[in-house]
Order: sequence, then C-alpha cells, then structure tokens
Amino acid sequence: MKREHTDQDPGMPRLADFHKPDLVYVGTVRSPAARGSIKSISSPHLPRDYRFITAEDIPGDHFLRLEGETVPILAKGRVSYKGEAVGLIAGPDRRRVLEAIKLTRVDIAPETPEYGYERFESSQVLAREKLERGDCRAAMEKAHKILKAEFRLGPLDHYYPEPQGAASYYDYDKLVIITSTQWPFHVRDSVAKALGVKPEELVVKPSYLGPHLDGKLWYPSLLACHASLCSRILGRPALLSLSRNEDFLYTTKRAPFFGAYRAAIDEEGRLQALEASISLNLGAYGPLAQPILRKILEALPGPYTCPALSCKAWAVRTNLSPMGSYAGLGGSSAQFAMERIADLCAAEADQDPVAWRTANAAPRGDTSAGSPAKQGARFTELNELLLGISDYKRKRSAYELIRKRRPDPESVPGFGIGLAWAYQSNDGARLLNATGPTSVEVSLGKDSVLTIRSSVLPMDAGALELWRREAASTLDIEPSLVRILPVSTDTVPDSGAAAFSSGISVVTRLISEACDGIRSKRFREALPISVRKSTRSTKRLASPLDGASFGGAAVELAIDPLDGSPLVRGIWMSVNAGRILSRSRAEHSLKRDIARALSNCVSERFYPAQEDYTGSPLFSYAPLRIQDIPPIELRFC
Repeated sequence: MKREHTDQDPGMPRLADFHKPDLVYVGTVRSPAARGSIKSISSPHLPRDYRFITAEDIPGDHFLRLEGETVPILAKGRVSYKGEAVGLIAGPDRRRVLEAIKLTRVDIAPETPEYGYERFESSQVLAREKLERGDCRAAMEKAHKILKAEFRLGPLDHYYPEPQGAASYYDYDKLVIITSTQWPFHVRDSVAKALGVKPEELVVKPSYLGPHLDGKLWYPSLLACHASLCSRILGRPALLSLSRNEDFLYTTKRAPFFGAYRAAIDEEGRLQALEASISLNLGAYGPLAQPILRKILEALPGPYTCPALSCKAWAVRTNLSPMGSYAGLGGSSAQFAMERIADLCAAEADQDPVAWRTANAAPRGDTSAGSPAKQGARFTELNELLLGISDYKRKRSAYELIRKRRPDPESVPGFGIGLAWAYQSNDGARLLNATGPTSVEVSLGKDSVLTIRSSVLPMDAGALELWRREAASTLDIEPSLVRILPVSTDTVPDSGAAAFSSGISVVTRLISEACDGIRSKRFREALPISVRKSTRSTKRLASPLDGASFGGAAVELAIDPLDGSPLVRGIWMSVNAGRILSRSRAEHSLKRDIARALSNCVSERFYPAQEDYTGSPLFSYAPLRIQDIPPIELRFC
C-alpha cells in the first residue's frame, strides 16, 4: 500500500491505494426489496478462486452491537431495507465479481414497507427519552401568548471525499484491517466478535478520514466485518470498496427530524415554557438511537433560558437504510428548531430578533440545559461584532420599510436578512456509553524525540501541526522532534470515538497536560519518560454550555422571481471559541463548513422513500457549486 508520511498526515493511507499480492475484491449482494422474508438466494457457478458468502459462513457473532442495539452483519431470514447486504462475492477479478453479483438472484416474499415516522406504531420505537424541568403545564396556563410550530428536516448525505470501504490482510499471525473510521477500537472489537477471535489478534489502522461529519462512527465496522470475513474464509487479502452510488444509497445519513413545538411567552416576550414532541427516523437499525435522543434533549433550549421544559422524543424504526448522526449527533437539528422558535417569539412580541435573543440568553448559573452553567451564553461581544460586519440593523430597517410599503401586503417580500445563534460543546462523546475516556500517551526518548500516541485524530489533518507546535513549545524543543505515531490499535491507547471535534479540543488539552507532566519530571528522572492523560468523569454532569464555543451568523438573501430559488447575497459570522491555536486554519475550516451548510439548505435534496422514482438519486443530489458560494466574512472575538 502506498503511504506518504508528511507533516500533515502521519502515514494515513487512502483505501484506493490499497494493493497486495493475491488480492481478492469483495462485492455486496443486496436485497431488491425494502421489507420481507428471504425465500432463496441463488448465485451463479463461481470459478475456483471465487466464493459466495452468506450469514451461514460467519463463525462468530452474527450481529454488530452498539449502545444496546444490533445490526445484522449479513441479513438472514428477513430484510429490513432495500439494499441490505444478504451476501458477499469475493474473487481476484473485480469485473467478474460485479458480473456474478448481477447474476445472483435474491427471492424475497415482499411485505408492505413502513416509511412513516411522524405517526408510528409502538413496535417501531427503537428508543425514547423524556425531559421534564419546571412546571410546564402551569407556565402554559399563565402564558400571555402560546406559539405553535412544526419543523421537518430531511436526510443529508455526508458526501465523503472517498467512498467508504475496508481492506484486510494477514501479517503473520495478526489480521490487519484498514478502514476510514472515527472509532478504530470499535472496529477491532466488532470484527473480533464476528470472527470469534480475541481482539488482540486484530490490528486496525485507519485510512484517510477527511471531513467525516460524525458519519463514520459505526458503519465502517460493518464494512470491516465484511472484508475480514472474506480474508478469513479465502485466506487472502481482501478489498471492499463501495461505489459512489452504493455509498450514497446505503451508508448512514442524517436522521430525518420532525418536531412539534409549543412555546409560551409573557407580556415582555420572555420565554416561559417550551413543550416539544420529537420523532427521528433512524431507518432499519438504530445503534446510535439513544445517544442522538439524549443530545437532542440536551440541546433543546439552545443557548436560551427557559424556566419550564417538557419534551418527549422517539427514535423510530422504518424501512429506510440506516440513518444516524450528522455533525453533532442531532444537536444541530434541535438548535435549528429553537432558532426558528426564537424568530417566532420575537415577531409575536414585536421585538427585534437580536433584542429578543439578548434578553433571553442563558445567564451564568442557568439550569435550562441541565446542571447550573459555569458560564452563560456569550452573546454581547458576538452581537456587537456581527451587527457591525453585516450592517444588520440598517439593512433590516430598510427591508422592513420596503416590505411595509409593497403594493400587495399579502405577497412574499422576496428579500431580507436574518440571523441565528448556536453553540457547540466539546465533550459530546460522553453521550456514547460504549466509548471510554479519551486518552493520550506522550513519551520523551533519550534522543529528545517526543512521541504522541492517541487513537483520536482531528478531522482536519492540518491540525496535527498544531499538536507539534503546542508540544514543542511546552518542552522547549524543535517541532521537528515531535512525532505523532500513526494510529494502530496495537500501539496507541483506546481513546474512544473521535466525535464533536474532540481531536482538536479535548486531545490538544490532554497533550498539553501530558507535556507539562514530562516537563516536571524531565530533569529529575532518567529518560525515557512517559505520561498518560485521560479525561476524567465527574459526579457532576456539566452543563453543555460549559466550555462551549459560541457563534452567530447573519445571512442576506433574495428570492429569484422566476423560479423561487434563494439567492444568497452574503454571509457574516462571528465566533467566540476561546483559545484559538491557529486563526488561519480555524477560519479555513469554518468557511468550508459554512459553504457546506448553505449547500445543505438550498440545493441538497434526497427522498429515499420514493419507490417509484426512476432517476438516479445520486445525480439528483446536487451540492452547491463553488462558483455559487456567496461572499463569506468571518470574525473571531
């Protein structure tokens, strides 16, 4: 396999470069129906070096397990979504493997698929969560006004730089697995159970991760099981690489969201109570159902204070392909809904949206999001900065005046400027019960080379240079003497899942603490010196606002009078993210994500439940073109 060791990438290969002598290519035989029982599977006669593998050939556990939920490694007896893997065909010629898959017949006794999740049967419930704070019913009865609203968010594709896949091969007595994953140790443990071997007999080496947007938490483990089964049965290196179309249709997407909200405000427009009923479409299997629901409840009030909260949330099973997380385990969906509630409350109270948000911002000690917050929502500086760079007040006043003077008051104005606030916590990985504490091990050798070991790497590989500079500065050595060990489960500690930017926020702090520990021992103990630091669990559950980064954005747009499409004229954003290690890299990352978020809103549409759709869903899904990205201005507090 081709490996390029650079300052930005510590030997992380791309799956497309994988090649070994005697390699076999793996293809997936998929269900043609969304729901039903498997009557028979018939494959064509295969040459000697080819093999058709079904669930009967799995030597160990037939299920992938996470957070109390299970996913079949290969379907047996029944199928639960169109495209579910029912078998594998492996052989040395990729073209002949694909031909064999086309000739394979899967006979399903079809049943009526279930796609609805706004109204559902109790048998569809994967998980449920409930939140009660304060007396919501009493607050609603005393309210000056009650607002009602419903919000829907559809699925979104992560659109990875490289389609997902996995490779495996034997290195003496160990099976080496290569896949693009946020959670290497979950891959290792899942494959070990499927093969019926000890975890120590496997080594997982993640390939290039790229901007994963929290979409590679568990699905790579499933693909790794498929590739490893083929290596185990055929005794040869195996490569499973999904086509772009397969990746689009069958890997996890953002779970569709439905929320019915009621908000109560007093005479001054202050938010007094919030009531919500939320359902998520997790598709056929939901191994992240519980963590996603917990994150939604945690983010329910957003950065605002609300004395009374009541929410019931359900994760619903349907016959879509498995759905999951997208950049934050569901918290962004809840914050989107809350920002729309904020706009509705401001309009009902006849207040400026900025004034309403400022008046209702969560103060220090607020318990709306759980435990008392050590810090409040940091809006003051963000407001001043954002309003200044966007010229929000002047533009909004002008647009309001034009709107009020238009000839037809019932017509859509067709222009405007709006803003929204949000926050991102840096310890969201704690919501994953199956992941342990994030750990880092740092060693200073006799040659003054500092080695950093962690299974969590940042989404932006360029952030590795920040680790080097941070460690070198602490120990007063050259950055060239800092070595970040490539992730391999046999040489790095189990650091849990890389989620919620933990690679750049949590791990950077642990590296700094470990380097401080080495510095205190450096001239008192003989080299080499090793220090291991891990995140500590506390009895007090911290408020999600503690240590969070806050941001505000203003967007100016018009509506195309011909086709009704939105024309974004400009985007402005102010961010309070605490200590920033590299302003240029932070700005680059945020501008990239702003463009992606805009693309999600205006041009990306995916309707997986349309059985009668004859076009290509992949080619109908249209990310925003680079030339259509509007001017973006970004400032840090």
